[in-house]
Amino acid sequence: MLHIFWFRKDLRIIDNHALSEFLKSVSKEKTFSFLYIKNENSFKYFGEKRISFLIECLSELKKALNELSFELQIIEGGSLEVFEKISDQYKQVSLFVNEQVEPYCTGRDEKIKQLIESNGGIYNSFTDSTIFKLGEIVNGDGQQYKVYTPFKNQCFNILEKDHYQKLECNLSSLNQSNEISFKNLKRFNSPANYNKLSKSDFLKGGRSEGIKLLKEFYHNRIDEYKSKRNYPSLRGTSLLSAHLHFGTVGIRETLRTSLRKLSEVKKEIVQTEVQTWINELLWREFYYHITFHNPRIIFESFKKECDNLNWNYDEMIYMMWCEGKTGYPIVDAGMRQLNKEGWLHNRVRMIVAMFLTKDLFMDWRLGEKYFAEKLIDLDFANNNGGWQWSASTGVDSQPYFRIFNPYLQSKKFDADGIYIKKYVPELKNVPKAFIHEPNLMSELEQDLYKTVIGKDYPSPIVNHSEARDSAIREFQSITGNS
Repeated sequence: MLHIFWFRKDLRIIDNHALSEFLKSVSKEKTFSFLYIKNENSFKYFGEKRISFLIECLSELKKALNELSFELQIIEGGSLEVFEKISDQYKQVSLFVNEQVEPYCTGRDEKIKQLIESNGGIYNSFTDSTIFKLGEIVNGDGQQYKVYTPFKNQCFNILEKDHYQKLECNLSSLNQSNEISFKNLKRFNSPANYNKLSKSDFLKGGRSEGIKLLKEFYHNRIDEYKSKRNYPSLRGTSLLSAHLHFGTVGIRETLRTSLRKLSEVKKEIVQTEVQTWINELLWREFYYHITFHNPRIIFESFKKECDNLNWNYDEMIYMMWCEGKTGYPIVDAGMRQLNKEGWLHNRVRMIVAMFLTKDLFMDWRLGEKYFAEKLIDLDFANNNGGWQWSASTGVDSQPYFRIFNPYLQSKKFDADGIYIKKYVPELKNVPKAFIHEPNLMSELEQDLYKTVIGKDYPSPIVNHSEARDSAIREFQSITGNS
């Protein structure tokens, strides 16, 4: 029987759950292979910067295995097709994977499981991208939690060291001469067109980069996380989201690091700063569990009645939002950061998402799709959860009548306009008094600051107050409230 470890969202050889179990099972007499399958794609839901980040992760993983005299075989093609070819040649396969929660991944995995088992093989699946096994956190009736706070509380109630302990991955148990190389499968060799992909100057892939970020966050920023996380001009967040998604940094080591810091700090106010970060990790856990229980959210609103909303699908207005040309500086700064860097500060993610779904009253699925095309740290559960939270269509979401005022958000979280001016340079001469609402400048002031509204910078494409009232009426039409 051929033993295969299939790397997916776990691109590391340290503290990897399925890899740990694989190494326990594969003795020096058994044949084995390390595999990664690179699906062919047209960049839909898989932007260039994201692929570049992935290739950097794979390159470092491949190097780490090579240094131990093993090979990471990166195969190009559809996953089921790849395993059909492997099964035809080797018949019985013992496959080790870490489970994924995305509905399109679970469907794929079920087909591969059936294929392997039909040939007398074994499909071994383990929990690695979440702290708790998917479906483990349930209420007293055995049902899913639909509100975050009781979910979080239950997580802390049952959390034990086993949930986050470091798992040993000792590759010395393998005999390199028993490694099988697949000759009949197409190798992915990062051809020239991939090397020319747009890369992010902001985020770099690979475990070494991820660990550097984790250590820097631990030593310098986690004890101020709550105080600084909402200010996009500050480096107040961990920047670990892409590494957590691709598994170059594991969720267990992230939680261990956080709990160690929590035990070290003595002042209650600092403990609160650290605890807020841990709570954010559990928001991620919450959305993963919601996706596990409700795979339909890949297409539908969690609140089914919200799919009866009369969304606006004006393509020109949508493109203005995509390009950061709405006339709302904080929104435009956010969209331009997303387009330029493949990443967006979380507070600004909420601002631009609520602007699209409430001020422009456009379907949250349009925003979810655009983020999916641009974000390096795209994670289905978090992206879907965040968009449905902002749109008031999701689980434990923002009430439909609580709508962000983008001007007030801007003044509160970017008071001096530092973030705005970084990404909207045409407003660089506009003083603090007008940076959040440059359309309020008189013609004389526009000339003075060399920023003519409607020419150098767009006029607001919508009136926030009117749009807010209209959005509330639309939601009331499906809820029966008035």
